[in-house]
Amino acid sequence: MGQWIGARLPDDAVVGLDGTLGTGKTCFVQGLAHGLGVPADTHVTSPAYNLIQTYMIDQQKLTHIDFYRLPSLSVDDFMLFEEAFLGPRNIVVAEWASGFIENFAPEPLHIMISKEPEENTRRIKVSSSSSTYAQLLNKLSDYANIDN
Repeated sequence: MGQWIGARLPDDAVVGLDGTLGTGKTCFVQGLAHGLGVPADTHVTSPAYNLIQTYMIDQQKLTHIDFYRLPSLSVDDFMLFEEAFLGPRNIVVAEWASGFIENFAPEPLHIMISKEPEENTRRIKVSSSSSTYAQLLNKLSDYANIDN
C-alpha cells in the first residue's frame, strides 16, 4: 500500500504516520519511497537516531522524519524541522507524527497503522481534511474495494 500511495502523492505532500512500535511505519515509508521512484537498491531506514533522512529522486526530495525520540520540540528542533518542510517538490513523511506535524503542516495526509489479531496483518487508516488529497483518497477507496 505504501508503494501505491507513493506513486500517487501530489508534489509537496506531507504525510504523517502513527502507530505503536513494530506496526510497520518504516516498512510503509520504504514502500512509499519506492513508489515515488527511490531505487529499489536504496536502503530506506528509520531516522530514529538522526531524526531526518533525505532521498533525492530526480528533481524531487523525500524527507523522512522520525519524532519518536522527542518528548517535545525545542526552538532548535523547531527550526531544524521547519527547514525540512520548506522547498518546492519536497515530500515530507513523518513517523510518530501526532502532536508534532501540525506545527508544520496543518492538513497532512494522516496514516494510522495498527496490528490486527491475525499474524502479520495490519489495519491502515488513511485520512485528511485537505482537498489536496481528495483525489488520492477517492482512488484509494476504489483500490481498497477491489477483490484481489
